[in-house]
Amino acid sequence: MHVLIVPSGYPMEGKPYRGIFYKEQAIALSKAGYRVTVAFPEIWSLKAIGIHKEKDKLTHEVEDGVVTYRYKGFNIFGNAPYSTELIFKKRLKSLYKQIVNDIGKPDIIHAHSCLWGGYGASELSEKENLPLVITEHSSAFGRNMLKSYQKTLAKTAFKKADEIISVGPGLKKDLESYTDKNIRLIPNFIEMDQLTPKESNVSTSDFRILIVANLNTNKGIDLLITAFAQAFNQGDETLRIGGMGEEEKHLKKLVKEYGLESRVTFLGALSREDVLKEMIQADVFVSSSYYETFGVALVEALAVGTPIIATDSGGPSMIVNDLNGLLVQPGSVSELANGLIYMKNHQKDYNPVTIHDDCKKRFGKQAVINELGKIYNKLV
Repeated sequence: MHVLIVPSGYPMEGKPYRGIFYKEQAIALSKAGYRVTVAFPEIWSLKAIGIHKEKDKLTHEVEDGVVTYRYKGFNIFGNAPYSTELIFKKRLKSLYKQIVNDIGKPDIIHAHSCLWGGYGASELSEKENLPLVITEHSSAFGRNMLKSYQKTLAKTAFKKADEIISVGPGLKKDLESYTDKNIRLIPNFIEMDQLTPKESNVSTSDFRILIVANLNTNKGIDLLITAFAQAFNQGDETLRIGGMGEEEKHLKKLVKEYGLESRVTFLGALSREDVLKEMIQADVFVSSSYYETFGVALVEALAVGTPIIATDSGGPSMIVNDLNGLLVQPGSVSELANGLIYMKNHQKDYNPVTIHDDCKKRFGKQAVINELGKIYNKLV
């Protein structure tokens, strides 16, 4: 079966982790025996002038075992309504024409996120009489970040889709106002083949708390810092914060106000390898977000056997269970503080091997690919 993947974002020069989960799924499908082709209109902002030299260029090569076609170029219209969406659609048509000419017509199109992959693919699938699957990942639906015209485009795309997938339960509920079709729930997966559970969740010294996220207001890291101050006003407990963003200066100021400079560490941007090292060394991994479509970082922590505390912010409700951690209310400093205290006092109750095995069963690569395969086989 020939599957054409149309991602809204994809790893590119200077942005190696953009859309990385779309790429990893494409690689996994290819390894599972599907013939996979990726078509990605790589649209650059005018801010990137001077960084990208080659424009309006269609390229293709095998990237990590997957045939990948890109149409590279700028969006000269900036943030004008419909500009990016229409450019994406036009370039996708050119990519599709080249793909059919080179390797033949696909059997099915799988687009990731409505804006802009799903919207671009919806017209293409209708014209070419191909089944269309759209997996939605974006938190913009739940955070009311879509402009009115984008809402219209999303509804148009969902109307033409044969199957709609949400990566989390909160997002699934948000999408129900955009379509009357059944929405399937299939989470993102993580690659666990090389991951093994750590030996113990009980530290020999300090109690180490870890959060890795973009430092923005949605992530609620200020709440976590305040909760940490309330829970452990004095002691050897530590909080480690990975990531960068516009809230960094404010968060560092807050740490100073609480007098926690010696116990709170800002790690800056981390590679995926560094993130896993931090997760292995952590006693608990925390997500304090107001809204999350899924929570890949939470699953990565579970994959190495580290228990988690997460706000009930959408996606985490399908991740957290009695085996692996605690759910607390979004925006509640007191619940976060109580959760931290509880986790410190009950570290021994969380078994790394049990956490790892449960994670692999629910969020491992094979579990997700099997579910996608059922959809593809039904439609083709």
